[in-house]
Amino acid sequence: MKYCYQTLSSILLTGAMVLLMVRAEAQQKEKYSVAIFLYNGVELLDFAGPGEVFSAAGFRVYTVSADGKDILSQGFVNVKPQYSVENAPKPDIVVFPGGGADAPSRDARVIDWLKSNVETGAMAMSVCTGAAILARAGMLEGYNVTTFHNYIDGLQALLPNSRVLRDTRFVDNGVVVTTAGVSAGIDGALHLVSRIKGLETAKETARYMEYDKWKPEEGRVDYKNETLEKLKTGATLDKENKTPTATIGKSSVPFEGELTNLASTLKNDGRYNEAQKVLEAAIKWYPNSEVAYRELSGVYSKLGKPTPADEKTFVKLVEEGKVDEAVALYDKTQKAFPGWILFGENHMNMIGYHIMAKGDYDYAIKVFQFNTKAFPKSANAFDSLGEGYMKGGNKKEAIANYQKSLDMDPSNHNAKEMLAKLQ
Repeated sequence: MKYCYQTLSSILLTGAMVLLMVRAEAQQKEKYSVAIFLYNGVELLDFAGPGEVFSAAGFRVYTVSADGKDILSQGFVNVKPQYSVENAPKPDIVVFPGGGADAPSRDARVIDWLKSNVETGAMAMSVCTGAAILARAGMLEGYNVTTFHNYIDGLQALLPNSRVLRDTRFVDNGVVVTTAGVSAGIDGALHLVSRIKGLETAKETARYMEYDKWKPEEGRVDYKNETLEKLKTGATLDKENKTPTATIGKSSVPFEGELTNLASTLKNDGRYNEAQKVLEAAIKWYPNSEVAYRELSGVYSKLGKPTPADEKTFVKLVEEGKVDEAVALYDKTQKAFPGWILFGENHMNMIGYHIMAKGDYDYAIKVFQFNTKAFPKSANAFDSLGEGYMKGGNKKEAIANYQKSLDMDPSNHNAKEMLAKLQ
């Protein structure tokens, strides 16, 4: 059966400062981790701005200092870092804010921690004078970079073989991202959200923050991904490049956001066949990408191909109290389009919570069950189902679903707390 594709803006909340490196394998992560490095004298907005972005965009954000002891930001805000460099979890992104960055840039513990994380697949970003830390770690050599306007000459002196740019909000060199001063860290963080999760998520994040100053074109992207460049030309990846190794300077797996952003550009230019190739590559590498499936459905529609029922159809049925019909349609659609992501997990979850807030626990549970059927590997979906059962008075099922959520994600603190209360 052919359905008309319609776009429904999904409710996605997706949030730091940074150096970045692509993973050795494409991975569909439920959460990327962002470590924000703090030290005495760190600028408040330098770390708070990117921290807000990454957190709102759904990243796991935590703070790290050299020794884990309290630090003082700008002389009036005491901050307790969550970790030291010795016990911090492995990050996907490391953020170095500015302020009094000279001292940490000369601390061997900090430099070793940075290098170790990047060597094992982390990305990194600096804000303001935090670029000094990356410079002294030898990570900015030969690049175009940027920093706080009052530190441009100082950074240039540290980097005689690099070019420190003025009037540039951020510079992306693939592994390393530098940003200008203070608020520019927000721009750099939004750029990384767009690159990793897609422009749609970055725009939703900026809208949530009411940050209407973000202009992506005010940054500079020097990084080029070989695989992405091939896809831009409409080329079909050969067998050797279907699962390329993600190493700098060689063919690498692009991020989900890079792929969906490229496909969106191609679609807007009327290059539907090329967009189809990009999106089919995207769902191969990122099989849980809601955006990729939604965009691919739209491209199929433009090409006159059959398309699955869209998110709007499922949402309408559920909101009208017809969740059983929605489940039947889901099963029928999955037979024709096996494996397709047909609606946003977060969107359906929020509908369930809205219904639960009205006191209709039985129907909310059915909605949450529908979500776990569509997303059987989601710890968040089972956590919500556990809450539905708990509020509905079914302690046994609440415990079972909270436990399933915790088994999927041992870091789920909410599930741990709820299980402790229920048991």
